[in-house]
Amino acid sequence: MGLLVTGISYKTAPVELREALALDGRLAESYARLRRLEGMGELVLLSTCNRVEAYASVEDAASAEGGLREFFESLAPAKAAQVRKALHASHDEAMLWHLLQVASSLDSMVLGEAQILGQVKQAYEQAVQHQAVGPVFHGLFQRVFSAAKQVRSSTEIGRHAASIPSVAVQLAERLFGGLGAAHVLLLGAGDMAELCAEHLASAGVTRLSFCNRSQPKARELARRFNGTACGLDELDACLTGADVVVCSSGAPEYLIHPAAVQAALDARKGKPQLLVDISVPRNIDPAVAGLEQAYLYNLDDLDSLANEHRERRLAASHEAEVMLKHRLRDLREWLAASRVTPTVGRLSARFEAVRAAELERMKGKLAHLDEKDRAKVEALTKAIVAKLLHTPVSRLKAQAAKGEGAMRLVEGAEQLFGLEEGS
Repeated sequence: MGLLVTGISYKTAPVELREALALDGRLAESYARLRRLEGMGELVLLSTCNRVEAYASVEDAASAEGGLREFFESLAPAKAAQVRKALHASHDEAMLWHLLQVASSLDSMVLGEAQILGQVKQAYEQAVQHQAVGPVFHGLFQRVFSAAKQVRSSTEIGRHAASIPSVAVQLAERLFGGLGAAHVLLLGAGDMAELCAEHLASAGVTRLSFCNRSQPKARELARRFNGTACGLDELDACLTGADVVVCSSGAPEYLIHPAAVQAALDARKGKPQLLVDISVPRNIDPAVAGLEQAYLYNLDDLDSLANEHRERRLAASHEAEVMLKHRLRDLREWLAASRVTPTVGRLSARFEAVRAAELERMKGKLAHLDEKDRAKVEALTKAIVAKLLHTPVSRLKAQAAKGEGAMRLVEGAEQLFGLEEGS
């Protein structure tokens, strides 16, 4: 068994390419398709605004990587050449290290951001729902979650983190010199919109409007933050009064178009408008950036602002990396042991079956023994089996931990003791 991660991230692909590969709305289809790949074992698909990646256990890493690359390219046929260039892949220990860094937010656009661990957990839970996770990935991801929690609780990286919503609010503060008098329109009513509202409220914003396709959700957020709510049919009218527009909707198409923004700017009589699109796919037409007095920023634009805050968290990230390297060693040893566990179990079961059968065969000859003596014989035979198993089991585990020819040794043990399936 090999381990593999393949996909794209903000490091290798611009936002327009990431949104083309986003798996929202096609997750079930993606799991069904990838599970059919030859040699594909366990699988977790992670799709966020900053990365789309597939984590897999596979029989043949080279073949599986080829299949995954073809899958990602097929998600955006018109951009297949760009996808091919942007795809990254890591195997075995490099995959483990990548997963640890992703879950711990050391590989995030905003170093130390808090949302990614929850997103990785959600991806794992979705994989469980699609029956794509088995014992190896169950144990692996639980250990990765534990490592990520330790990083956040034991280092300063979580205490000085900046989320994408917080960076968006800082951008607005920089452009307007304070947000106390600003009217902010939030398009969307999901977790990101809620997080944005919390940051805006902390920044002193008192005039918040929530616009969403589902008005009950918008009204709930408006109630919590003492704002107002409206439906998408009122969006154009809401744009006019907004100094800042933050879009975090999950819609698959543009919701804000240049004509609507231009009409709002005309009605605002020269007052500028800041529009921040943190949606993937983007929900504000990029052409809006060409309008005078309209200042449009997307996720990639926010990355440059986030860079300014990275230095404060750099020392904490070094400490976190040291911690994760210890966890990587433990994870490697656990994974190696897990690879021989089925063989050890079958070997123990085979020896126990022989022991029990021989005792049963000798049952008549031992009939004169009382219960106490029979218990002694039972204990003696179990001790003999345990001693016979000790050396082969210890060497199997030790070889697996070293990673040197472990699978060849496992195959040899299974053939030598007749443990192959169907034997």
